[in-house]
Amino acid sequence: MASTIISDIREKIRNGNPVTRLIIINTAVFLLISIFRILSFLSGESAVLNSIENFLHEALAFPVSLSGLLHRPWTLITYMFTHVALMHIFWNMITLYWFGQILSEYTSQRKIIPLYLMGGILGALVTVLLISVVPVLQPFIGTPLIGASAGVTAIIIAAATLVPEVRMNMMFIGPVKLLYVAIFVIFIDVLNLSSYDNIGGNLAHLGGALMGYLYIVQYKKGKDMANPINRFFDWIGGLFGGSSRGRMKVVHKRTVSDEEYNYMQNVNQRQVDAILDKISKSGYESLSKTEKDILFKASNKK
Repeated sequence: MASTIISDIREKIRNGNPVTRLIIINTAVFLLISIFRILSFLSGESAVLNSIENFLHEALAFPVSLSGLLHRPWTLITYMFTHVALMHIFWNMITLYWFGQILSEYTSQRKIIPLYLMGGILGALVTVLLISVVPVLQPFIGTPLIGASAGVTAIIIAAATLVPEVRMNMMFIGPVKLLYVAIFVIFIDVLNLSSYDNIGGNLAHLGGALMGYLYIVQYKKGKDMANPINRFFDWIGGLFGGSSRGRMKVVHKRTVSDEEYNYMQNVNQRQVDAILDKISKSGYESLSKTEKDILFKASNKK
């Protein structure tokens, strides 16, 4: 049974979509830390188990300082997969799932992990920079930074920057434009800075938000910041899993990338849906010549 579960998890990590992979890795790290915390509690705070728990936390958390950046650089990556509180990881993973699916739909799945990593890294660097140079923040130097929030915030802001008019259903509220969701997320983080509650986390969120915005600005200019990371992953995959470049396949040539094609397809579909809504409310004669042309072209593609 255990071997079957482990095999299923491995398969999901290897072949699942990027959002699923990130959720599995975050959850696995959380469970590992939680197991030692529970065992330590049940054993009456065993010195050995306490030491293991503290070692894991220190090895994975990012110490917000220039010295921490120099002596434990790997924590720039590991911190964004580390959680110790159940509700912390729950809301991060739920948000990652929602907005990761939206961004994947309008670009491609290969953007999710690179953007998550870049958002987390920039979030940590922004936190170190501000806490090191702003006098009022310097008491927070050396505090441990953990959580996926910076990477998740990058994905939220990227989705809202790319398709701000798209609506998502929010619990107890209903359909809300992504633009308003992004504004609310940034507003809360800025507001929390004044309360000195989770200073490092809120600064990291703002760094992640900056990365999400910059990524889409460059993406719209035809510069994909995710490409170097994806090429690195492809190289690693080739080392351990073999390269698929030698396989022959027949493809239809397109003058645009898969991501651009998917984006245009979604934009065109939204245009058609809006036109059909207009017809149902005001009749076909209410359409402009441009709207009639769009509808005509869409009908000929089917």
